[in-house]
Amino acid sequence: MAIERISDIVIVTETHPLGEPGPRIVYVNPAFEATTGYSAAEVLGRSPRFLQGPKTPVDELRRIEAALGARRHVRAELLNYRKDGTPFWVEIEASSVKVPQEGTEYFVFIERDITERKRVESALREHEQTMEALFSNLPGMAYRCRDDNQWTKEFVSAGCAVLTGYDAGDLIGNRLTSFEEIIHPEDRKGVRDAVAAATGQNGSFELTYRIRARSGAIKWVLDRGRVVHSPDSATRILEGFILDITERKLLESQVIQNQRLESIGTLAGGIAHDLNNILAPVMMAGDLLEEKVLDTEGRQLLGVVKDNAKRGAELVRQILLFARGMEGPRVAVDPLSLLGEIRTFLEGTFPKSVRIDVAIAEGTPAILGDPAQLHQLLLNLCVNARDAMPSGGRLSISARADTVSPNAPRPHPDAVPGFFVRLDLADTGTGIPDILKGQVFDPFFTTKAVGRGSGLGLSTARSIAKAHAGFITFVSREGAGTTFSVFLPATEAAAERPAAAEARAPELAPRGHGERILVVDDEDSVRQIMTSSLEHFGFLVTKAKGGAEALEIARNSPGSFSLAIVDIQMPGLDGIQTIAALRRLAPELPVIASSGYASVENRGDAAENGVRYFLEKPFTVEKLVRMAHAAMTGAAA
Repeated sequence: MAIERISDIVIVTETHPLGEPGPRIVYVNPAFEATTGYSAAEVLGRSPRFLQGPKTPVDELRRIEAALGARRHVRAELLNYRKDGTPFWVEIEASSVKVPQEGTEYFVFIERDITERKRVESALREHEQTMEALFSNLPGMAYRCRDDNQWTKEFVSAGCAVLTGYDAGDLIGNRLTSFEEIIHPEDRKGVRDAVAAATGQNGSFELTYRIRARSGAIKWVLDRGRVVHSPDSATRILEGFILDITERKLLESQVIQNQRLESIGTLAGGIAHDLNNILAPVMMAGDLLEEKVLDTEGRQLLGVVKDNAKRGAELVRQILLFARGMEGPRVAVDPLSLLGEIRTFLEGTFPKSVRIDVAIAEGTPAILGDPAQLHQLLLNLCVNARDAMPSGGRLSISARADTVSPNAPRPHPDAVPGFFVRLDLADTGTGIPDILKGQVFDPFFTTKAVGRGSGLGLSTARSIAKAHAGFITFVSREGAGTTFSVFLPATEAAAERPAAAEARAPELAPRGHGERILVVDDEDSVRQIMTSSLEHFGFLVTKAKGGAEALEIARNSPGSFSLAIVDIQMPGLDGIQTIAALRRLAPELPVIASSGYASVENRGDAAENGVRYFLEKPFTVEKLVRMAHAAMTGAAA
């Protein structure tokens, strides 16, 4: 008989009883004996249930029994046990068979040993569980997908939920969405082209692109993958790992911006020096001409010249603030006084359509900084907010204590761990488009109309904050306003509160009485106008166009000068060297240092050589005369 030769197990039983002890075996083939270890003589008359054991699935047994009771064909997988007690899996197909000649009915069980297949499946499941556990501890998403039009996912690790906001099952088989739909529309073609190039060479790929998470957030990801072939060698498969690098991309962008701003700052400092040397004689000449120009038209034209010179000087001052940030002593500044002064100024100058709200949290500490520079920083941000609300709106300014933890992610590349005062300036204006957010701190970048802004407000504010060992962050949504957050170092020292200024009549600039002043400057126009200005106020002036000439004059006229005014930046013998040499010739000689770009280093070098007075270009005639008088009398600068 053929049934004697097949490798599948065949068991024939009676059809009753279905309950215990079960139908009796009437036939088993040789394959049964070979597989189970039992002989036919040992099993005939017994129920097949003796092959079952503690791990045989009870639910499957009940399902088989119900199907046979209804005389339905049934297929199942069961765990049985051999004579020696070892388990083995079988795939069963059972049905009822009638024998008309005998008028009897039997159950026929055909079983195939699937122990090896079940072992492989179990090992595969264990491997997948191990890999899933491994992937779940990694900060990213592992994947396997078909290289089709939508990169249909066949496997996605649990990290998918954190990265994309979708559960792994949402992407497998494109059940809810395809991964291609998650890729940012502007990056899809580039990603597809790069993957196509890699698959054409059967190689690996490494891509950086953006995705749009389920929440709508845009994230930068790094995708490292390779091309493999399915077992049929017809379908190409992509396997890889995707890592969220959004924070890294942000830091890289900010570091690049820092480097660019530092380079521009160095350039700006040099430009400011030259511009100040140009503006200084214009401003002083305007002051002197006021007494000489008497006709109305001439005075109007002179006013235009003076106003534009002042406007240029203010622009250069902004450039210098951007280039060098803060200089001067740092003191404990009371946020209450600082924001109070800002509010008073804004309410007096801003349109009434802009509402100003100020709130200071209880316990906000003092800020360590320069009050004038902090005032400038906040004013720049407020003016920027005002311009973003052309039809009016609300500007909310608040202050509170904040801490940057050493273990927390840095909110900004300039941020260092510490205790800060956080100033938030929130407007209800037009907001900043995403495409412009990376440029807002660039100097001279502005979206305002020509003549409405220099593009230095935000870059200067950032430079001042950085010089204070602080930093600025912002959040903005187009059409929904912007919030700038300024982090400035806090101090526990007592804050300085400005004393109320006493009302008094302005004093006239003091006149000289023939005191001799040595003016040293390499710019002819500056040297000439300083000479004219000082002589106009009763001083005697000797000019020198450089350090070498100044020293020769001083040696030939020892003790004859009451004051020397020396430019710091001169070719040849520079200002610091000239001052040191003059002080050796005349140790008691008062000296005023002047510069179109007074850096911290220049001021420090001048102070080391006994200089107490520093005159920054451009300056007015009145300021020049007052400082000259103060230097000669020893008064406060």
